[in-house]
Parts: sequence; structure tokens; C-alpha cells
Amino acid sequence: MLKTWIPEEIPEKEELKKRIKEAGEKLYQQQMKLKEHKLPVLVLFEGWGASGKGTTIGRVIKYIDPRFFKVATMSKPTEYELRRPFLYRYFNQIPEAGKFTFLDSGWMGETVGDYLRGELKESEYTRRIESIRRFERQLTDNGYLVMKFFLHISEKEQKKRIKHLAEEKDTMWRVNRNDMWQNHHYEKCVDAFSSYMKDTSMPSAPWYIIDAKSKKWTELQVLETLTQGIDIAFHNRN
Repeated sequence: MLKTWIPEEIPEKEELKKRIKEAGEKLYQQQMKLKEHKLPVLVLFEGWGASGKGTTIGRVIKYIDPRFFKVATMSKPTEYELRRPFLYRYFNQIPEAGKFTFLDSGWMGETVGDYLRGELKESEYTRRIESIRRFERQLTDNGYLVMKFFLHISEKEQKKRIKHLAEEKDTMWRVNRNDMWQNHHYEKCVDAFSSYMKDTSMPSAPWYIIDAKSKKWTELQVLETLTQGIDIAFHNRN
């Protein structure tokens, strides 16, 4: 998917600002309808290391009442979680009716990461893909809105961001081995990400590739896609 994807042209500065304001206001209004319709929304952010997943989540949630959302950053599974089915810890993060859950990386990052590191055999990876498809289908069949965003940046842009983060003492902690490994094996990762998204993009829960070359442009794409997805979910319920 990534190799055939063509990014949109970034709007002019004033148009960008105007559309962000409009999309943010729309999301603010939608949250009350969300509560009224008891629609649970799970928003999954995946993407390259240093693509700005956490920053983008922060820019989106500023339009939402804190009572109506939670943000979960999925770190390495604990020993307790490893003794349970792969998706167990993600079931614990699904949102309540009328609320949002924003996941900063999730089952895609874990699955593709394990596969690239050689921790999953081909057959094990295939079984995981089937589990993920069933899990997402379970959610959408039961009235959840599942929005999946992949924040995409070029190899050159990722390298530049990693270098910048590593050179500042306040941000160096944000760079990890996986980010650097990704950049050194960029093409291999592109193939793995593309294959995963192709296998798990379904009409009820498609993948949205976000051009993450700038913060405001990323924010606009996510806001407009998210609000459009919520509108469609309301329409389908009616």
C-alpha cells in the first residue's frame, strides 16, 4: 500500500489554518452526539518511529472533553500479558459507549515488529493476521467505530527527525533502538508495513495513510478523516 500511495498536495497556510479550525469545531460538536448515540470510537495510531503519533494524538484530543476519551500507550507486554492470548491486553483498552480510546501504537506495531525481528514464524504471523481481522470485525459488528491511521514519512525525513531528537537532552529519551533499526532497514519495513495493511484493510475498518511531513498537515488529515468517519457511523446507525 505504501509504495503505490500518492500523497495529496499540502494546502496553503491560510487554508490549512481555516480547515483545521473547522474540523476541530466539528469534532467538538460530534462528541455530544457520540454520547447521545452511545457510539464507541477506537482510534489506532500506527506509523514510523519519529512520525509524530503522540504529538498528533495531543493535537486531536484538545478538541474533546477529557471525560469522553482516554489515551493508551502500549508498551512491551508484561509477563502476565504474555501468558494470555495475543489480543488480551487490547481488549482491555476498548472504549465505553459514547467515548473515544486513542491508542498510541497497537497490535500492528507489535505484530510487524515481532515479525521483522524474527520472533514470529511465517505460520505464527499468518495466524496473528487472522486473529486481528476477526478482532476488528468483532468490534465493528458490535457497533464500534474503528479508525486506523498510519503516519508515513520518508527515510530521509525519519533520519533527520531521529538525529534532531537524539541531539536534544530533553528529547533524546524518545529515540529508541527500534526507531534506528527501522531507518537502517527502511525498505524492508516498507514491505512489511504494506503487506500488513493490505491484509488487514477491510471495508468496515480500512487503513488511512497520513502524510506526516508536517504537524499541522498531519493534524488536518486526521481531523477531517476522523470526523468524516464519525458522520458515516451516525448515518449507518440511523
